Amino acid sequence: MTQTETERDGTDGGITRRTLLKTSAAGALAVGVGGAAVQSSGATPESSDGKTAYGNCWQCHKLCGMEVTLQESGEGPDIATEVHGIDGHPRGSAGAGTKGTLCPKGLSQVEKAYSPHRIKEPYIRKDGSLTAVSWDEAFEYAADGLADFKENHGAQSLIEFHGWGTAGTFSTLFGNLYGCPNSVPHPTPTCFGSMAVTGTLMGLGGGNIRWVDYENTEYLLVWGRDPLETFAGQWEAKQLLRARARGATIVTIDPVYTETAQKSDKWLPIEPRTDGALALAIANVIIEEELYDAEFVEKYTHGFEAYTDAVEDKTPEWAAEKTGLDAETIREVATGFGRAAPSAGITSWTGLGQSADHQKGSQNVVALTGLVGNIDRPGGQRWFGDAGLADPFKVGCEADLPDHAAENKCYLTDPDAGYASMINKPVQNNIPEMVDNGDVNGMVYYYRNPVTDGASQEWLGTEDEDGALDEMDLVIGIDAFWSETARKADVVFPEASQLEKPMLGSGGYGAYNTKSWVTGSKAAIEPQWNTKSGFDIIKGLGHAMGYEEYFPWEDKEAYINNQLSALDLTLDELENEDTYVLTGDYGWEKWKEGGFAQGADTFWFDLDKKLTGAYEALSEQVGTEIDTAPQWVPPGTIGDELTGEYPLEMIDARSVEFSHGGDQALSKPLEQLAESYDLEHEDYRGNYLVLNPVDATERNIAHGDRVRIDSKHGDAELLAVVTDGIRPGTVSVEPYGFGRGSIQPDEDGANNMLLNSPDQIDPISGEIDRHLAISVTKTGGEH
Repeated sequence: MTQTETERDGTDGGITRRTLLKTSAAGALAVGVGGAAVQSSGATPESSDGKTAYGNCWQCHKLCGMEVTLQESGEGPDIATEVHGIDGHPRGSAGAGTKGTLCPKGLSQVEKAYSPHRIKEPYIRKDGSLTAVSWDEAFEYAADGLADFKENHGAQSLIEFHGWGTAGTFSTLFGNLYGCPNSVPHPTPTCFGSMAVTGTLMGLGGGNIRWVDYENTEYLLVWGRDPLETFAGQWEAKQLLRARARGATIVTIDPVYTETAQKSDKWLPIEPRTDGALALAIANVIIEEELYDAEFVEKYTHGFEAYTDAVEDKTPEWAAEKTGLDAETIREVATGFGRAAPSAGITSWTGLGQSADHQKGSQNVVALTGLVGNIDRPGGQRWFGDAGLADPFKVGCEADLPDHAAENKCYLTDPDAGYASMINKPVQNNIPEMVDNGDVNGMVYYYRNPVTDGASQEWLGTEDEDGALDEMDLVIGIDAFWSETARKADVVFPEASQLEKPMLGSGGYGAYNTKSWVTGSKAAIEPQWNTKSGFDIIKGLGHAMGYEEYFPWEDKEAYINNQLSALDLTLDELENEDTYVLTGDYGWEKWKEGGFAQGADTFWFDLDKKLTGAYEALSEQVGTEIDTAPQWVPPGTIGDELTGEYPLEMIDARSVEFSHGGDQALSKPLEQLAESYDLEHEDYRGNYLVLNPVDATERNIAHGDRVRIDSKHGDAELLAVVTDGIRPGTVSVEPYGFGRGSIQPDEDGANNMLLNSPDQIDPISGEIDRHLAISVTKTGGEH
């Protein structure tokens, strides 16, 4: 498909490909109710006229409010039968007076609670095999194993993987108390590190290139992101559609014709990894036409002269040759954005955060926010305020919490250890090497599966060679579903699902752009089978390890009430208010008093006083001078270069049905994904390779054919989706998180990180490179 300008269709904003509103507009859906609930309870609800409980969806960790319908089941505990959104909820609605809804991930929570694929009881490794045991035995076994591990290897030889777990005490136990210094954070280096780290260094803030004041924006650049499908809660998709309805201009910049592109005024199908060129050309026009905020630049920025030098010759005509876009369209977008500013915003995410070549591209994009002065101003990049919860360890725990992790060497970030990025950030891809070298000998993980994040072969091993999981002396996991990581662990603690445990969160980004908020809920149903909440698991293990004084709370509700004490609230009171309370007001331009990210006095165009040494080392590594100012770095300078053997650029994406690797075991989302590609008739429930008809025809590939993807490092198989909605030369694995190592019961689909080698990273941030050069071939017979 060529570059196109889409027309408004006069609809209410319904989404055409994934049908977000198709599954959520009704506000309620009985997900897996018959099957899933019956299988675990033995009772079939005759109607949904039951009691009401509440919840906060954690499937993508955004806490959209849920109203849960319960059905009595005779003498047994109540059964959850339906979930609905909550009107006015800060994450699940567009704001006050608007309908609250749930996306397919949220609507699948009933099925998740009763899924037969869940881990149903604790397991420990006996005589080489995982064996089901009691909780007391599992806690004792894990505590003894950790004590032996510390004696034999030291706490500095343990590594901690913490995803979006809900306990709030995981790092406290293993870092502060046990002394493990090696923590792999989220979202870097696995989500959008190149953008997050760059945004922080420049003063915008790591996630603030993502957050826009939708309520006031007049011009929106959706850059390498699809907020109508992979939103940060329902509020974002709804407010974007409201902005569109009131006349805001929306431009999507993406090689894929995403859901958001379909609802945009313009779709710019950019050549992958050339975003930096486009950003420099936009700046060239804005400066040339004097559309930038001269007062903001003069008073609040550093390095503007270096920036102007960098963009001086980067005209739209120059960028057109690099990006494959039309020069006049680039000029039109630049002037539209500049004239609308500061009521103009950019929302960007993984599209510019997951490539070795994207760190400089990210710098070029973030620089635009400083140029037009849209930071924390109405309609621009919004710095959302937080409600301010109390620290339970300070208000509810009499013992002084130590920090034993600080006493030990952190192999992940110590530059002398040789594993960190060039600015001493963790590099997850280096952990298998750390295991081979004996610097890491064990792992604890919670709500995280590192084997689907990067260097998957090195984690999992091959037929001829053990992987890092096999070589470690101790692996302890907290998870809800079986994965290859869990099956290789020594201790597996089964965690309760969202509906089975109390939840709490505070804003933060959401539907209320000038009000802070807090949301929380009690457990809607009892933990299924012999599972526990993450909090109860960590508390039980902490007691077994001898840390009773640091876990004085009776349960998670007591812990949450300590957090809420700063707001003079209790969890009971939150539930009485339909799970959320608006707690205070905050204004704009907070940088005038509080400074920019990391306490900086100015916004940094040029990182000359921060990254000079790192860029000098990078320049020497790649044989090309990398400057500290914004700069054009061609694709392949640091990352993969396309070749005759590997001529296609592979990217990957999330989908509205899945978040990371958390719900691939659920039948409803798998069915919805297959239906979205008209492939529900196939005996296959995995992910898909999206490719253009030009690339498909050259390889004799038809829609629904099984194909093999190969890189210089690995391979995988999945089904093909042939569509005009992606730029020729680019293929996309949608969504990632399937295949070998995942929780998908049959391991259908492709773990595309089998194609990623340990050295394929952004050397500055440590982000895993997901833009890989590959080949695609048809396998098997005709479709």
